Amino acid sequence: MTAPLLPPFLAFLSIGSAALAEVGAFVEPPLILESHGVICEINLEGSRPAPETLSGTLNLVDQNHAIDVETVQVPAELGLSFGIRAELTPGAAIPDVTVVVTHPPMGPEGVTVERWSAAMNFGEASLNLFTFENDYELIEGDWMFQLEHDGNILLQQPFKVTGPGTVPSVQQACFGAKIMS
Repeated sequence: MTAPLLPPFLAFLSIGSAALAEVGAFVEPPLILESHGVICEINLEGSRPAPETLSGTLNLVDQNHAIDVETVQVPAELGLSFGIRAELTPGAAIPDVTVVVTHPPMGPEGVTVERWSAAMNFGEASLNLFTFENDYELIEGDWMFQLEHDGNILLQQPFKVTGPGTVPSVQQACFGAKIMS
């Protein structure tokens, strides 16, 4: 008798967070990674239940919001959002994907994986972010965004969350006016 195969996300998690930094970014058709990085400030348009997240809810934001700073380094600062904008290749049809965000242990339960579903419509971007809203979320280390469909990882983008004030391009773009005053 052979051991059952782990689903791709479980096999990936068995790598361990220390190895996340060594795992590179990739994207496979029918997805296109439009951009990745930090958004300085977002406006919430509502929320919806997301039971596989630490907070239990998902903030809804304008899917057309641009990434303010393309980067894989993110300072752990309240109010900042970071993540990916993806879209479908012409003629592709995938109704939705599962967003999987892996990060160092967070909260009293030590949560390391959060997931939610996201719509994918041809001709429209799908913006998926993590926003630092609470002090317990300001966890430095290796983070990974993945988009899965039918158990296959189609997009993967690593990030490195570092201490406050450690990413000059983000500091200038997001806090420049405050720095100058």
